Amino acid sequence: MQRLVPVFALFLYCLTGMAQKPVAPAPEGPSVNANSDKGVDSVMVTIVLKHQQDKNLPEIRRVLEAQGFWDIFPPQDARVVSWTLAMGLGHIITLQVPAGAVRRINLALENGAWGAFDTEIYLTYDYKSVWQDYIEKREEAKEERN
Repeated sequence: MQRLVPVFALFLYCLTGMAQKPVAPAPEGPSVNANSDKGVDSVMVTIVLKHQQDKNLPEIRRVLEAQGFWDIFPPQDARVVSWTLAMGLGHIITLQVPAGAVRRINLALENGAWGAFDTEIYLTYDYKSVWQDYIEKREEAKEERN
């Protein structure tokens, strides 16, 4: 039971929104709007920032601020597709970036996040339209068989 008290206290802290308030005014970040230039090659990148569990939230924030993480991540040319916080895991971030920006994302994570998070990076793509198309064709094929 004694081990649950700190976990419960952190949960309440996060629930009240205190854990999500920035320490300083946030600089203007990346676009959350779709890239209007359809001719630009881009990729989607999913990043998992796993909380280092030997650090509490104030320690993680100190590392991120000391390394300037919020100034360099995400890069200005990135579009944030989604940013989710999974309790017990960490941040799951999907960005759409110009193909040449992958190196900048990696460097931003290496220079800003290491020491606070364990990082994983995956090139990804939006599967929803592929899935929807498959389901539609599958239903059509079912109807034709009957």
